[in-house]
Amino acid sequence: MTQIIQLKYGNTKCYLLKGTQKNLLIDTDWAGKLPQFFNELGKKHLKVQDIDYLLITHYHPDHMGLTTDLMKLGVQLVIMDCQKDYVHQSDYIFKKEKNPYFQPIDDQQAKQLNLSGSQYFLNQCGIGGKILSTPGHSIDSISVVLDSGEAFVGDLYPQEQVPLYHDKILSHSWQNLISQGARFAYFAHYANERVNLA
Repeated sequence: MTQIIQLKYGNTKCYLLKGTQKNLLIDTDWAGKLPQFFNELGKKHLKVQDIDYLLITHYHPDHMGLTTDLMKLGVQLVIMDCQKDYVHQSDYIFKKEKNPYFQPIDDQQAKQLNLSGSQYFLNQCGIGGKILSTPGHSIDSISVVLDSGEAFVGDLYPQEQVPLYHDKILSHSWQNLISQGARFAYFAHYANERVNLA
């Protein structure tokens, strides 16, 4: 069974999925949080070498800020086909804020992966599950659903809030998650660590 380790060293809850072959980190935090990231790893008795792959749920600043730092440390970024046109959508925010720590992502150094191949990729890591396109918060949002029912949904609006938005895309994303076996949701900013899904 995949071990789930929450890493929180800023405003974003990130999750390390420990497979039997490889480990996958879901999301990072804001650029400039690398010392806090290392400190959090130490608290969990981990090191950066324990992370093989990085997957970003969506390319907003508080989810992808450390991506280039981690790539330089040997972590392989995985970009899903539904995300490739959005990888640099937050670059202008870091430039506008004159964040000295931000480094744009080098797409050519990333592993490009089709959603249709996600189950095979995760299985190669020893993680049973699949990666789904789940737009609603942003067009490039993806979620990881484990065979055991855990779903890592980033900033997707909680299921109970769906009626407030009258958004067919958001409704479809949740329907897709449930139909693919999601029973528990892990959010990046939600108060509860694990939310039971109806």
